[in-house]
Amino acid sequence: MINFIQSALWPGLGSLGLLLLGWVVQKYLVPYLSTEKRKNLAEHILLIADEVTDYFILKYPKSNWSEWIDQAVEQIIQITGVDREVAVRAAKAAIARKQMGAPK
Repeated sequence: MINFIQSALWPGLGSLGLLLLGWVVQKYLVPYLSTEKRKNLAEHILLIADEVTDYFILKYPKSNWSEWIDQAVEQIIQITGVDREVAVRAAKAAIARKQMGAPK
């Protein structure tokens, strides 16, 4: 009788352990990895926006950024494939950093 209980108990505990492990991974590890991926993507988009705005500043040195911002946004969209709203925010952030003299 004891052998029967032990033989049924261990596989059941193993299954419960795997279910618990799956729940912990889903609850804590998956959101962390998703956040890291988004953070890296945002950093890449900002780097591209810096490069694109640098290009347009050099191309139109005597004009205000408001004259070429639409071209820069379209270039960022073409390179990264992000939405227009994201590209506009990235371009404006890059311009703001340049105007404040912050390092890239």
